[in-house]
Amino acid sequence: MGQRPQLERLTAVDQQPHGRIRDIRVYRPSFLGMVLLVCTPFLIFGAAQVYGATATILLALAWLVLFGLGCRWFMSHPRRVVIVAVLSMLCWVAVVLVAQ
Repeated sequence: MGQRPQLERLTAVDQQPHGRIRDIRVYRPSFLGMVLLVCTPFLIFGAAQVYGATATILLALAWLVLFGLGCRWFMSHPRRVVIVAVLSMLCWVAVVLVAQ
């Protein structure tokens, strides 16, 4: 035993230390949602000529709010991150359809 026994190796019968993620698969929806959220600005700024500067600024602000929600809910509510990402893409699709 060293000076900090809580950091020593765990044996087969010991519990995992507090705060450690037991199964990372729980957060798959969070990662998927973040990937979708990161793709959305490319859509927003790539099609900015279709709907103009005002809609681009509004979409960018809406995306920032939704990205903040996604970051906030990443660990606590993984499925909500996917919903937020789909909502951001739906906002973009709606603006493109209205602009045409």
